[in-house]
Amino acid sequence: MAGTLYMIPISLGEVDTDYYQPQGSIDLIARLNTLLVENARTARQYIRSILPDKDIRSMTIYEVDKHDHYSYPEKAVFEQLQDGTDVGFMSEAGCPGVADPGARVVADCHERGIRVVPLVGPSSLLLGLMASGFSGQRFSFHGYLPYDKDRRRSLLREMAGSTLKRGETHIFIEAPYRNDQLLSELVDLLPPNVRLCMAVDLTTPDEEIYQMTIKDWKKKLAEHPTFHKRPAVFLIGTTTK
Repeated sequence: MAGTLYMIPISLGEVDTDYYQPQGSIDLIARLNTLLVENARTARQYIRSILPDKDIRSMTIYEVDKHDHYSYPEKAVFEQLQDGTDVGFMSEAGCPGVADPGARVVADCHERGIRVVPLVGPSSLLLGLMASGFSGQRFSFHGYLPYDKDRRRSLLREMAGSTLKRGETHIFIEAPYRNDQLLSELVDLLPPNVRLCMAVDLTTPDEEIYQMTIKDWKKKLAEHPTFHKRPAVFLIGTTTK
């Protein structure tokens, strides 16, 4: 009987394990001895933090190569799965396969008839949407915005247009060290009646969530001048009353 691929969410930041990780998931991680991960060092640190007595040295840990189209040791991984070994997939933060590596591995499992089990856990995208007050019926996630300035600004204008015309919500992220630069661009570019939500350091003691019109964001930036190097989710939307 073939093994199972378990998609294992982990924390979004420094927070107690019982705040986000069900005991059933911890018990599962305790029995797994094979992992496919985004970063081996991060994965080992995480396992030590929740299971200090687990012998990590005896584990087999494979890495996904983010710089080579998310390639991974496919032959070795599927030899283990097809021999009946359960494998866990773990990203650096949040839910694997959602704005994180994992989709390629999951697709390969489906092609081979390998069972895939997603476990519950924190997703910054869904948490941001839940806390935004924007439409959860019609929304799009755009990942990282284009680096090219003209393409980025064109896409942002398209988002604002569909938000105002159809009430759609648009979600995107940015490298934390570019938060302030992007926020300034959004405030300068978007129509004053469009609403912007910024959810920062979700689930951690430093969590901050702001949602207001672009017009009011201009005032907010004078009070809270920087979000530099803090993980954040950006959402553009409207509210209905």
